[in-house]
Amino acid sequence: MATKKCVGLIVCGVLGVLFLAAGCSLLYVFDSMIHSEVKGNLPLKNGSDSFKNWQSPRTPIKFQIWIFNVTNHDEIIQGRKPHVQQHGPYTYREHREKIDIKYFDNGTVTYRELRSFVFDRENSVGSEDDTYYTVNLPAVTIMDLVKREYTVLKKVINALLLLLGERLFIPLSVNQLMWGYEDNLLKTVKTLLKDLNVNVTFSDEFGLFYNQNNTDDGLYEIYSGIKSMDNFGQIISWNYLEKLNYWTSDVSNMINGTDGTIYPPFIAKEETKYLFSSDLCRSLGMDYTKDVTVKGIGMDRFVAPDIMFGNVTVNPYNAGFCTPKDNCLPSGLLNVSVCRSGAPVIMSMPHFLGCDQETVDSIHGLSPNREEHQSYIDIEPMTGVAMNVGKRLQINTYIQHIEGFSELANIKSPIFMPVIWLNESAVISDQDASDFKSQLLDKIKLTTWVKYGLIGLGAFMILCVVVILVSLRLRQMCRREEEVINTDDTRPLLFSNAAE
Repeated sequence: MATKKCVGLIVCGVLGVLFLAAGCSLLYVFDSMIHSEVKGNLPLKNGSDSFKNWQSPRTPIKFQIWIFNVTNHDEIIQGRKPHVQQHGPYTYREHREKIDIKYFDNGTVTYRELRSFVFDRENSVGSEDDTYYTVNLPAVTIMDLVKREYTVLKKVINALLLLLGERLFIPLSVNQLMWGYEDNLLKTVKTLLKDLNVNVTFSDEFGLFYNQNNTDDGLYEIYSGIKSMDNFGQIISWNYLEKLNYWTSDVSNMINGTDGTIYPPFIAKEETKYLFSSDLCRSLGMDYTKDVTVKGIGMDRFVAPDIMFGNVTVNPYNAGFCTPKDNCLPSGLLNVSVCRSGAPVIMSMPHFLGCDQETVDSIHGLSPNREEHQSYIDIEPMTGVAMNVGKRLQINTYIQHIEGFSELANIKSPIFMPVIWLNESAVISDQDASDFKSQLLDKIKLTTWVKYGLIGLGAFMILCVVVILVSLRLRQMCRREEEVINTDDTRPLLFSNAAE
């Protein structure tokens, strides 16, 4: 009987050690297998699932805009504080497709990304024919372009504006403001310049996104991940430029990061995630803020920090974005006129989130809210794929007093006038989320159960053997003590007395 117990304990102990060793070994083996599988599936190899989803994303993209209707346009011209009222969303279904894809032996790939927009009436507050009062951007642009020219030229332009009945604020439909309309001022200026034999390259149509439907924003060159995953998705050049030429410092002109949809796998939370935005003509840094769960998938959320558009006082690294050099706007504003043909276009976060309070208070009707107005990227940490994205930006213009123009005569202090704010968002579909969980997360769960199950079982068996051995040892000690006591109790008293 004792022999059987010993054999059982030995077998149990040996199995426990084996299970524990196997579980500890699988900690490395399974992790290595997962790493290899992820890195093997992500590269943009022609024909792979990763390539197909990158080339033509299945994830539905919403492009939503909110228009700031100027409710006191006549009073602003008299020098009053602007009042605006937000209207929206006006929603468009956005489709993206990579075209002109070419691979190179050095592990890079070039492409263009075609973007198209279709109005989604069902998810909009109204139709594209809805009309609101907004800034007359062509007129403001022309006045701004000639503000440092001779007085006589400004008088001629002012006379033309009066003749054509151009006002500082005009009514435009959503469709006109977004996609363009034939502008009488631009048409007249174009005709006059042609009559003077001046080569004219600008269009007589204007819209915030004029000529941006069914078009691309340039040629990109990125690392495909075929040679190495360390720089997967990183942009090498845009329109053949490895550095931009818009800004006043080398740091500001750097093209950093990816397009914001893919990153190298197994990302570190503490690392700032960079992306390049052609809309802003610059690279941006996103910082980790918290863990989130989207459709059952754990992700790391990275957000645009308030200092993203901070002036040099708040963020010294932004000194190069002051254009002309040392001409810095209040914190939270980015002057992109250098890459918008000189048009006075100012970018910010919606409702001037992150701007100086003075800027927010200069416009009646704004209510900055971090949850609604902050840009974010939710990245699945193992694959580096962005599965939930919200790009939120506001387009503004700059109105100031310029001598010689009737419409600007009573403007007392510069106005950063909001025009629209937009939210370009995408979240992984239910089907893709289900596929991702079954193809990767479920495997990880299974391997986790196996390796930690073996470790737990092995540790439990070893613990049981130890407990049994200790218990047996204690029993032996108790038995010996009892035997000693019993022996002392049975000794004859006579013998004991004699000994004394």
